[in-house]
Amino acid sequence: MADLERDGARLYEHVMAPLVLGGPLVPGHALGARAALALGGAGEPRVDPALVERVQAGRVRRARALAPVDVLGPPTAAEWALAAALHDALCAANPGFASALRRGAAARILDVALTTLDRVEPPARVGDALSRHSWLARLFEVTRTDAEVSWWTGSRVYRGRDVPARLRLWPDLRRVTVTTTARRLLELEPLGVRREKLVEVVRRTLARSPLTDLATCTRPEPEFAWTDAALALSATRAGRTLALRALARQPAADVAEALGRATAALEGPRLGVARELMAARGALAGAAPGDA
Repeated sequence: MADLERDGARLYEHVMAPLVLGGPLVPGHALGARAALALGGAGEPRVDPALVERVQAGRVRRARALAPVDVLGPPTAAEWALAAALHDALCAANPGFASALRRGAAARILDVALTTLDRVEPPARVGDALSRHSWLARLFEVTRTDAEVSWWTGSRVYRGRDVPARLRLWPDLRRVTVTTTARRLLELEPLGVRREKLVEVVRRTLARSPLTDLATCTRPEPEFAWTDAALALSATRAGRTLALRALARQPAADVAEALGRATAALEGPRLGVARELMAARGALAGAAPGDA
């Protein structure tokens, strides 16, 4: 239990909090499926109450962009597991662990993250979908900053690490230049693994957070496709309202393209749910300002 409490505190402080508030995400050792699925039952981690208060306020601000809520509960077992799976995916793509990971370890870490995600149930209620989105809304804002440093006698690349101060000394004399590049989550290359496996982790994460899936449907990858969870959310009146509000925050033409492409692959009752959402979106777009 002590290990779970320690891992929970580290996960909260270094991944979950910055995912909501901004700032660096710092993955540690891989947690694995067993710990990921047990974190929700380990009790509240020993985290600075002031940090928890700021995170909760940030989650509420995010949720209030879509619904009139004033309070969100602490992380659920599913939300702990989703955060742990993301943590492990970041671990597999962290060049700082290159020397510590044995050959094939990154692939195994990603496989375990996928196992974790497969054991997370879709949200049972609209409120659950909103709560999960309050954690994961900024998923596609995660970046790693790489820096290439060159000087008169050589050069070096620092991936996701600060450039040592000694290399910045006497920049004019030594002709030091530093070029930084921000690489988004899905631009990262896991260690010795095809990038598609990292994309699959993100795809399954979105399948467990359908409001986030819809709220980012214009993303280039993983290409939006209707999941059972997104359709179930859109089939309810309250869920459809949240979905429409999330879709309205993205470029209208890109949303139409993404939804149209995904809906073309459906049939039967599933097609009807998607078409109903698209019709409701069209009705809102065609309403006069005073009618909305």
